[in-house]
Amino acid sequence: MILRAGHVSPRGVDVMLLVAVAGSVSVAVAADQASSRPVDPLPYLWAAGLGALMMLRRQTPALVLAMTAIGFFTYYAAGFPAIGVAVPIAAALYSAAEARRTFAAVVTGAVALLASTCYRLASGQSIAFVLGYELVSHAALIAAVIALGDGVRARRELAERGRTVAELTARESTLQAEASARRQRLGLARDLHDSLGHALSVAALFLGAARDKYGVTSVAGEDPLNRARTAVIEAMAHLRSTVSLLRSPGDQPSAPTLDDLPAVLQSPRLAGVDVDLRMDQGLRADPEVQHVVYRLVQEAVTNSLKHSDASCIRVHIGSDDRGNLTVDVIDDGTSWSGSAAVPPYGNGLEGMRERVHAVSGVLEISVDNGWRVSASLPAGGADDSRTAGR
Repeated sequence: MILRAGHVSPRGVDVMLLVAVAGSVSVAVAADQASSRPVDPLPYLWAAGLGALMMLRRQTPALVLAMTAIGFFTYYAAGFPAIGVAVPIAAALYSAAEARRTFAAVVTGAVALLASTCYRLASGQSIAFVLGYELVSHAALIAAVIALGDGVRARRELAERGRTVAELTARESTLQAEASARRQRLGLARDLHDSLGHALSVAALFLGAARDKYGVTSVAGEDPLNRARTAVIEAMAHLRSTVSLLRSPGDQPSAPTLDDLPAVLQSPRLAGVDVDLRMDQGLRADPEVQHVVYRLVQEAVTNSLKHSDASCIRVHIGSDDRGNLTVDVIDDGTSWSGSAAVPPYGNGLEGMRERVHAVSGVLEISVDNGWRVSASLPAGGADDSRTAGR
């Protein structure tokens, strides 16, 4: 259909160009023949053929330009009435420029203009008229249609490029949002595993103590069942805060730091495990790095309680000569549940690696006369590591 939703379709534009080219050339031929010559139908057939080429201008613009130029020269070679140059080839020049054939359009227009001018001068037309008026007006029209075609093409490509950029931007925003959501989910998963895992492991430890020492009311000076109850309450508090964070992502809870480590190590001590914490004086690190260290120590101690028969755990937090924060958690366990060679691999170890790598740190986990977790973390986090490497 030529009309589509109130707009002219591309095929409709081609039809209108066909009518315009054939009609304008026919009018020019008729004007010349009416003045001095008998009517000759061949120029009108040529005009119709020139207009019909417009139906192919989108598919083969270069071929249409070439056939129009050939038809133009053939017209004058046949001795038909002089009708100028701009009218018969303007549409072909526009179509070629619109299809990125601007150079071909310029060359064809210049050659056709020169040939037409020479033919009209040779046919006896006034030099002043041909060179002073016709040449200027036809050259201006040729330049205008070429510029128009090239401008339309450039505007269309710019619009397409804009749509492409908009699509890429939207896609990038979506990917960034998905990546951010994924990082948040991973962080929440790690926090749930680390905090709840530690608290419930302590609860299990004290319940085991109560079972094994039935009839004994205290372990290391505290009631096992009461301590187990406290640990479970702590786990539920962690769970509620995490659920609140899931419901309201903007309400970020305060993250634990190095100052909170003594409290998290109190439960293993009460359960009879000798826990020695040593932190060097003057340690300084970003809150994000301190949070990673806290969770790293918490998970390492939890693994010792869950999987090792250790009676002693040593925790040392210091710094190296490059200013990196160093963490060592070592226990004296001699057996592991599930494997005698390597520590049990699961969400806990994966969470450790993810946390340390997130701040551009290095983590080493080994079993050598006990469970050992060692890490080195830039005190300033990931940005500090990138700056130091420059």
